[in-house]
Amino acid sequence: MDLKKNIKFKIGSEDWEMPLGVVLLLGGITLVLMIGGAYLGFKFGESLQP
Repeated sequence: MDLKKNIKFKIGSEDWEMPLGVVLLLGGITLVLMIGGAYLGFKFGESLQP
């Protein structure tokens, strides 16, 4: 897999272009933060039980 290959995509009316490695890195960070937030939210809700 060529991680330096540029990926083109569009968000709204803006055209974006960035390397595949950066896109995968941002996706991985996003998934880690989502899973961590869900876990912390679950633990917080669990601690509120009488």
